[in-house]
Amino acid sequence: MRFLLSVLISVFIVMTACHSSGSGNKKKESFNIPDSVLNEEKPSMLEEEVTADIIDNLASPVEIAGMLNKLNVPYSNQYLYPARNISGFNTDIQKAFALGVYGADLGYQAMYGQNTAILDYISNIKKLSEDLKVGQFFDFSTLKRLSSNKNNLDSLMFLAVRSFNDIDKYLRGKQRGEVSAMIISGLWLEGMYLATQVQKDYPHPELKERIGEQKIIMEDLFTLLGHYKNNREVKKLNAQLIPLKNLFQQVSITVIPGEPETVEKDGRLVVIQHEESKIDYSEELLQKIILKTKELRNKIVNK
Repeated sequence: MRFLLSVLISVFIVMTACHSSGSGNKKKESFNIPDSVLNEEKPSMLEEEVTADIIDNLASPVEIAGMLNKLNVPYSNQYLYPARNISGFNTDIQKAFALGVYGADLGYQAMYGQNTAILDYISNIKKLSEDLKVGQFFDFSTLKRLSSNKNNLDSLMFLAVRSFNDIDKYLRGKQRGEVSAMIISGLWLEGMYLATQVQKDYPHPELKERIGEQKIIMEDLFTLLGHYKNNREVKKLNAQLIPLKNLFQQVSITVIPGEPETVEKDGRLVVIQHEESKIDYSEELLQKIILKTKELRNKIVNK
């Protein structure tokens, strides 16, 4: 599974879920661990599993750039959220969502070598990350230098991924996982907006398929946001996204299994399941998804 243009979304560490419910029950019987302790551990494991699923379904910057070149899609700053005064983002949740939005836009600009405009977006990312007390994880001087040349895209992405990996671990360690969830939400929605706007202006079957694949990502996103339903702002975002989720429910995804592959990872043999997915949905449904994505993005981000 892949997703066009959500370049900086691969910002959280991929962690393999190796705990089963059976082993949890066994521990409870042998050591009489209280239910409260067991229940406290589950949300963290859930976050890791869902976050890993989201990352596993994202594209590499090389693939993204290659698709854009193939589609001959010209650059347009009309797709981007303006690098305006960000003082209107008042809470940590709002700032985290905006950080995700600007991150996705930064990736789009980097692909096209927008050397001047990109600096404003880096400045906003710097200010927002400092307000969230995670600015220490960004090397902004190197980020600016790499962003000045699209040939540095791979290096830029490596730096961004490493920085956001550290941010995610830090926030969850500080019991601020809802902030990480909102960064992911902002990245995903802005990435969806960019992809759907490109599809509207330069329709292509492959891009349509990539958009349809977001049904899987959205299900994971709702699971992640549901973990923080006690937060009023997160709960509101969750409710706002429901109409788009309902549209994606109509997308048909058929998984075709492939041959498994055994590889060595960290000194262990790991079985990787190769599979393909067949995406099927109507042009009418695609247009509804495009319109709803635009409506939600403009409503949520501008507010």
